Amino acid sequence: MHMKKISEIILKFLSILYKILPFFIGMYCYYPVFINQEERIYPFLDCLYASIKLYSGSTESGIAVGGLLQLARFMALAATLSIVINLLNKVNDVINGMKLFNPNVTVVYGDSGYAEYIVESLSPGVRIRGEDKFIKSAARYLLMFSSDTENLEFYNKYYESLKDKNVYIMLEDIARQNIENPRITVFSIAENCARQYWKDYPAVRNEKIAIIGFENIGKNILLYGLQMNLLDPEQHFEYHVYGDGKQFRREHTELDRMTPDEIIFHDDGVYELSEMSDFDRIIICGGRDENQNIAIASKLLVGAPLHHQIYIYAPNGDIITNLFGNDRLICFGIARQTASADIIFNEKTMEDARRQHEFYYKQYGGTPWEKLDSFKRYSNVSSSDYMYTIKRLLKEGVAEEKIAELEHIRWCRYHYIHNWKYGPETDSAKRIHNCLLPFSQLSEEEKRKDIEAVKSKM
Repeated sequence: MHMKKISEIILKFLSILYKILPFFIGMYCYYPVFINQEERIYPFLDCLYASIKLYSGSTESGIAVGGLLQLARFMALAATLSIVINLLNKVNDVINGMKLFNPNVTVVYGDSGYAEYIVESLSPGVRIRGEDKFIKSAARYLLMFSSDTENLEFYNKYYESLKDKNVYIMLEDIARQNIENPRITVFSIAENCARQYWKDYPAVRNEKIAIIGFENIGKNILLYGLQMNLLDPEQHFEYHVYGDGKQFRREHTELDRMTPDEIIFHDDGVYELSEMSDFDRIIICGGRDENQNIAIASKLLVGAPLHHQIYIYAPNGDIITNLFGNDRLICFGIARQTASADIIFNEKTMEDARRQHEFYYKQYGGTPWEKLDSFKRYSNVSSSDYMYTIKRLLKEGVAEEKIAELEHIRWCRYHYIHNWKYGPETDSAKRIHNCLLPFSQLSEEEKRKDIEAVKSKM
């Protein structure tokens, strides 16, 4: 610690020396010349002025500029730029300090390309781009570094300052259910992309769906489709996954509980172009390699007798639109939209989830929202996402009891996705719940709870 302080003092001294050294070099070079010029009445003051003028990048006219004076001129100009930059930073600090009085201000940290998009989507008065220094007293903080490790290391580094703040952390490979702090909101670009996809392009009838590519985007497209595409208790969706799903099945052991829907994995990723015409929906969602997605789409357009559009994951969607137009390909997951403030903060969905839980809490007791564990909190978020489907079904005249049954199926699927099982006695530690049953086998009291919950959403 002592050595660190000494190093800081030395660096500060060198910084000051670097700024004032050009002045003394100027005095050293100019004074012998000015003192011998008879026309100069005050040679010392003229020398002083000429030395200061070096900081503008100018030398005294009529004076030969030697190597040492030339060096001083360049050093002085660099020092001036450094001072100007520091002053601008100070001005920026003052502006940021004034922004901190706004209760909605957000500080964004991170080098991810998505970070720039959310900064652009926030209004200037409520955004601060965090750089090398930590800014205290903001309403909320957004961590968007390129890797999960960097995001967690940043949070850990400033834990004492952040532990009582609202913090949004981007994590793509670490499950948010592991984060118990209610002030931390974990989000994933892949999850946001999948959630928004099914809201923008919902299924309105039974479909046979091909998911080509099974990285994070494809996995979330499947998981959110299973939770949001619930139209009838007797429905039959087919999800065909083209990509290696072996590890996914090891992580999600209850996928066979998604009946009457069916998930068919083609682990080799091979598909026949002639078979693609049998699908109602084709979703191309490989990893971050947009070129690979474009290549797959191109082959399908040329070789498959398709009668419908193809959905393609394309963060830079304008490239594909310029190449192919909008008639056959629909781009989703466009970075500028996926990383917007509305989608990342998802405030409406979170507020709907909170209200829904408060309805249950007031009616039946339990745990208040602020003390809910992450799993239950996001179970309510899943229900809030499903509201888009519920509202559509209500407009179509579907009976409340049937919608309550569908909501129960969604609730079960959320638990099955996280490897819960049925048991006569609920045990959260063992992931066992006594309500993981078909709706018809629930007690009348449990059925009534589901029906009342649907009514509360109208």
